[in-house]
This record gives sequence, C-alpha cells and structure tokens, in this order.
Amino acid sequence: MTGAVHRARRVTMWSLGISLLLAWFGAIAGTGLYIAEDRLEPPRLAIAVAALVVFTWFGMRLARSVSVHWPAAARRSRVEAAVSGAAVLTALLVQDANPAGWGMVAIAWVSLAAVRTGRRVTFLLAAGTTTFCVVVTEINPGLQPLPREANIIVYGVLCFALPYANRLWIWILDLAEQAHASKDAEARLAVTEERLRFARDLHDLVGHSLSVIAVKSELAGKLTTIDTGRAAEQMAEVRGLAQDSLRQIREAVRGYRVLDLTSEVASVQAILEADGVRCKIDVPPGIVDPEAAGPFAWVVRESATNILRHSSATWCTMSLRAADGSAVLEVVNDGAVEPVQGGTGLAGLAERLAVVGGSLTAQPTGDGRFLVRATAPTGLPA
Repeated sequence: MTGAVHRARRVTMWSLGISLLLAWFGAIAGTGLYIAEDRLEPPRLAIAVAALVVFTWFGMRLARSVSVHWPAAARRSRVEAAVSGAAVLTALLVQDANPAGWGMVAIAWVSLAAVRTGRRVTFLLAAGTTTFCVVVTEINPGLQPLPREANIIVYGVLCFALPYANRLWIWILDLAEQAHASKDAEARLAVTEERLRFARDLHDLVGHSLSVIAVKSELAGKLTTIDTGRAAEQMAEVRGLAQDSLRQIREAVRGYRVLDLTSEVASVQAILEADGVRCKIDVPPGIVDPEAAGPFAWVVRESATNILRHSSATWCTMSLRAADGSAVLEVVNDGAVEPVQGGTGLAGLAERLAVVGGSLTAQPTGDGRFLVRATAPTGLPA
C-alpha cells in the first residue's frame, strides 16, 4: 500500500468516526433534560453511559474495519456492528429513544453499520432502525416526547440520509484505490513491454552474429586437419564477428543506462504526486550540457527514491539554473532526515558527476528541509 492510499484510508476512518459524535451530543442533551427536570436516575444513567462507551469503542473499530482494513476485516466488521448494536439497544431501553436525545445513538450506529452493505441491506437497516426507534419511543417516551408523526419523520430522514452520506466517503476511497491500482498495473505493463523490447533488440543485434560464429567455428574445427590456412582465416572472421557483437551489445546497454533529464523529471513528478507529495518543477531546457544531463537525471531519480523511502515529505521542489559557468540542480523537500549510513546511492551519484567535472552535496538545511544540490559545467557559452 502506498503512502497516499494509506492516508486516504485514515482520513476516511476519521470522517466516519465523526458520526460517533452524534451519539455523544444526543446523550449529553438527553441527560441535560433529565437534570433540568430533576428526574435523573443515577443507576440507569450509569448503565446507559457504560453502553455508550462500549458503542463508541466498537463503533471506532467498525469505522477502522470498513476503511483501513477492508476487505480483510469484513467478517470482523459484522461482529463489531452486532456488538455496538447491542450496546445501542441497551442505552435506548434504559433511557429513552427521543430523537433529540439518546435516540441519536441509534442514528450514529446505522450510519456506520450500513456503509459496506448492499443497497437492499442498507435500506433494510435504515427502515429497521427507524421502526425500532419509533416503537421504543411509544414504550418509553421519556421526557417531553414528540408526536408519533414527528418521530417517524425525524428518524426516517436521519436513518436514511446519514448512511448514504457515509457511503459517499467509502465510494471516494474505493475510487482512489482503483486509480492507484490502475497506475501500478500500467507501470508493470510498461516494465514488461520494455523487457520484451530489450529482449527483441538483443536478439536482433547478436542473434545472427552468434549463429554465424557457431557455423564458422565448426567449419574452422574441421579445417584444422585439412587446410590450416583456411582454418586460420575462418577463426579471424570469428574473432571479428565476436568483437562486432560485443560492440553492439555495449552500445545497446549504454543506451539503456543513459537517462533523459526531461523525461525523468516528468516521471518523478508523477510518482511523487501520486504518493501525495506536492511538486514544484522549474527545470528549463538547454541549461545543462548533454553529457551532464544523464547524471542530473540520476540525481533526480535517486532523490525521489529517498523521499519515498526515507522521509515524510509533503512537498518537493526541483530547480535547474546556470550560475558562474555551471549548471546547478537542487531538489528540496520538507521531510528532512539524515543521509542513510552505508548507502551507495548518493556515493554513486557523486561518482557519476565527478566524471563530468561536477559535484554533489546532500544534507539537512537545519529548518526541517533536506537539500540535494548537484553541479556540473554547462559546457555552453555564457
């Protein structure tokens, strides 16, 4: 799971958990009414409060199950919904089901219990909760009861509206996860296609040469006892073919090892933003010498890798400018950490830049930011 998806799940969990506040507001309002009427019964209140605490505990676990741990916690969520529902039943029977008081506990329960159910089950839960609460108000109306018609309207509207409102959060979360899954699938497909292309190119480059080498080597072996001169000629041709094949392989591999700075910046920006890191890019073309563009692209890639693996950054800036005959690339993020001890990434980057006469520094700035600065000669007129 990527950091962005994990954060989306946590946000969804707390958004669903806000529904629990309705229960507490209703309980406080209902208790205040009993205190104002001087009809508070401490034993009944103690039982109702205990039931409310149990409901809150399992309600928060239910919100976590249907958001952070879904679908692995699907079975557990049903148990949590049942236990929290039993606590709601206890609270309403001990106190009352006035929709302006303790009845809000039932509304909070159905708003959580129905978020991962089907349409029919959601409708049945909302209708059942409405019916149950109206029946309880008839049996135990409490203080200042509302008319039956008012109870039906209030419970009907809230019990049907809030579950579907919370289902909207789940729908948005599912869309975000599907989008990330699509990006991952697209990336894997791109890697697979690139592997197939490399295999095809490698076959086209050296397949024919190796076949000829095999044939000529076999012919030279047969000629060694018949015509040593011709055998030597065949082996000389084999050596030339082998050297030419080796040159072609080196050129192909070198092409894969050279990165394009513009493409790498665009790719890194997409990856960081997909993980929830805001990016500001200022990398104009034509500033850096083509020989240094490859090492700079490696700096961008390694910096993004370190941001994803070793920091908690929320934003990142990349800038490229010319200064005193040199091109300066800076990558800054707000999740400062000390450089990983024993790592080879930054050391490898320094070696790449040293080849083109450049240098690399990577360290915290002291104000919560981490700065990677790479310099190399521009090789261009001032």
